[in-house]
Amino acid sequence: MFAIFPIAMLMVDCAAAEPKVSETFNYYDVSGSTVQELRADLNRHRPADKAGKHFDAVTRWFIRWRYDYQTGSDQCAIASVATTVNITITFPRLSETADIPAAVKQAFADYTQKLLLHEKGHAQNAIDTATRIDDGIAALPPQGTCSQLGRDANSLGYSLLEAAKQWDADYDLRTRHGATQGARFP
Repeated sequence: MFAIFPIAMLMVDCAAAEPKVSETFNYYDVSGSTVQELRADLNRHRPADKAGKHFDAVTRWFIRWRYDYQTGSDQCAIASVATTVNITITFPRLSETADIPAAVKQAFADYTQKLLLHEKGHAQNAIDTATRIDDGIAALPPQGTCSQLGRDANSLGYSLLEAAKQWDADYDLRTRHGATQGARFP
């Protein structure tokens, strides 16, 4: 003999959206008529990272996530997820003066192109992490309470943030802060 009992299930199709990305450049001006003068001015004006170390460019990012619940039948599920990524790149810019030789301008342009490539790697890491947070929270299984589901969602988000910070540190070590990508001046 078989008994059939109705099973109440909460089914939510939670498709994560792409993260909303905001990117800002904060420029600092450098000047000089030789590459050595430009290097000296870079050294005087370059920004510090969170650890207080100075580099020619610094990328900072901040990721936020927000989710909504759907409840039913003694379960709580993620109904929607939204992430935002704020990226700020502090970057050198050559002051335009008439006495800068074309070769010096070109050398600086070549350098900053490669430096930007390196900094964009940090920015892409933040965007990829936000996508993983979106997808991961959206895929969480329903829980008995929304408070438990919220703890699970935030725990996932914070663990992915820690992994992203480690990725940034490893990226800088692997590339020697962009030097292996050609970001060296002079």
